[in-house]
This record gives sequence, structure tokens and C-alpha cells, in this order.
Amino acid sequence: MNPRSWLRPAVYVSAIGLFVLGLAITGSAAYSETDATPYLIQVDQGDASTSASPIAYSDLTSEEKSVFDRLMTGQAAPVEGTTLTTFANYAVQYQGDVYTFEVTYDPTTLSHLVVGFGMALSVAGGALFFLTQFIERRRTLSTEVSS
Repeated sequence: MNPRSWLRPAVYVSAIGLFVLGLAITGSAAYSETDATPYLIQVDQGDASTSASPIAYSDLTSEEKSVFDRLMTGQAAPVEGTTLTTFANYAVQYQGDVYTFEVTYDPTTLSHLVVGFGMALSVAGGALFFLTQFIERRRTLSTEVSS
């Protein structure tokens, strides 16, 4: 049995597997990036003046209160959805003081690296697939010319 006859299908299957695995990794990482919340909020240490009328602490939802309580301990808190818009657009009045907030973008996930790795796997799989076909075609042409 010619080793090329069983090796070629194995290389094709490996190449297709790499391509599909790369697409799956890339899609998964891209989805998790869109699902993640890379925004942090903290109490603005600068001037606490704002043109918006402040929201009373008692008017916050339970989720917003838990974020505010973490902020009052000096920690930056990850926020999402309506909590982000609440703290980005308004001030909060708590025990007679008005607090404004600073929103920062903090991409702590390594999803960009994972997306790049997935894309590299897909490109490698596609290149291997087409390179194998190219080499086989050249070998066939060279054997036909030499005969």
C-alpha cells in the first residue's frame, strides 16, 4: 500500500478539523466578548457638580444599590445594562451628599487573543487543505509528463 494513499485523506480530515475548530473557537470568543461587560464604574473623585438632578438612593433598584454600596467602599464595580446607564447619566444622593461617577472601559478578558488563535487555526487548516491539493496535483502532473 502506498503511504500517500492513506496519508492524503488523513491530512484532509486534519485540515478540515483545524478549520472547523478555528471557526468554533473564534465564534465562541466573539460571542463571549459581546456578552461580557468590560465597563467599570467608580465614584468620581473630582467635582461632584452635575447638571442632572440626582436620584435618591432609595429610588435605585436592588442591583443598583449593591453596585453603589461596592462603590462606596472605594472599589470599582463592573456594571452592565440599565445599571451602566443609571450611573453614567445620573448622580445619586445618599445621606445628604451627591455622588457622580466615572465610567471606564476595562477589557480584562483575553478574548482578542482567543479570536486571533481561532482565526490562525482556521487559516492554517484552509492552507493545509489547499496546499495538499496543490502538491498532489503537481505530483500527478510530474508523473504524467515523465511517462
